[in-house]
Amino acid sequence: MGASEWAFLLDENVGRDVANGLAEHGYRAELVVDVLAPGADDYPDVLPYAREHDLVVLTKDFSDFSAIDSDVHEGVILVVHHTHTPTEMATAVDAIVGAYPSRESFRGRQEYLDDWVR
Repeated sequence: MGASEWAFLLDENVGRDVANGLAEHGYRAELVVDVLAPGADDYPDVLPYAREHDLVVLTKDFSDFSAIDSDVHEGVILVVHHTHTPTEMATAVDAIVGAYPSRESFRGRQEYLDDWVR
């Protein structure tokens, strides 16, 4: 299975360059701005879409996403520091994926991308 079983939904605050970097690592990445209406709300829009499509949410919106219950999401990667380059972010996501034995093992989990940037 590998990378192909992992896919991501990049919140409005994560750029297209990160999606391109994830694609280079073999992951599918969708952007909220492409698949939902502009200004989509986290709970009624973003999380249900991610759950329906089995997507891990990648977001810089730490305050909204850090406190969500594990049973309402498919996995969240939080970015606290907003200084990482798109390449650093994509590489850190790839390292997070590599630390889990399967996509299933990440369901309902949260990781802080900042801990994985090298």
